[in-house]
Amino acid sequence: MELRAQLEDLARRLHLLDDDRARALHADVQRSLEQDEHDDLGDRLTESAVHFETAHPELADLVRRVADALAASGL
Repeated sequence: MELRAQLEDLARRLHLLDDDRARALHADVQRSLEQDEHDDLGDRLTESAVHFETAHPELADLVRRVADALAASGL
């Protein structure tokens, strides 16, 4: 799956959660998609994965995969 598609999937899933961290991360991901800039998004994703690990392990896994994809693409 390409990076943009992963970011869009992540944004959709974050939007469904009633969680302050999810709302903030959703805004960051949306901004990244709209502006095609990913400054520090990988770091924010990595930090957020820990937050979601217990309550939303599938989301935490997706967040880590997107962070890894950003790192692999040099962003």
